[in-house]
Amino acid sequence: MTYTPYLVPVSVKGIVFEDNAVWLRKNERNEWELPGGKIDPSEQPTDTVIREMREELGYEVVVKDLVSAHMYTIKKSIDESYGVLVLMYTCDVTSRSGVFELDGEAGRAEFQAFRLTEIEKLNMPAFFKEAIAQASAMRATNDQ
Repeated sequence: MTYTPYLVPVSVKGIVFEDNAVWLRKNERNEWELPGGKIDPSEQPTDTVIREMREELGYEVVVKDLVSAHMYTIKKSIDESYGVLVLMYTCDVTSRSGVFELDGEAGRAEFQAFRLTEIEKLNMPAFFKEAIAQASAMRATNDQ
């Protein structure tokens, strides 16, 4: 019997808090998600976060902690119908280098910052909500 590896894409997301709100991106499925994207060949996950925050938000960031990893299946996706591994990292903004990417490789995008009290009612996969709550708790602990 020949072994066939289970290959899945890897998407890396940044959890960026600013003024007690977290930045989110509305995707083509009309869901809110964390900004980020897929790893380029030979790129490290933390480098992907830095690149994606610069491309999507126009922010320079320092990557802090890996908050969560989740296998997510998107049924009607070209490359994610068998799952995508989503890695979510907290980031600190060091500077604003540009403007939001409103028309990227995934199509039209909308970005908005939401207060934590607004997150629960958003059309957003539960694992993103859990990661944001966990990142917020980590942040509160680090600020003490």
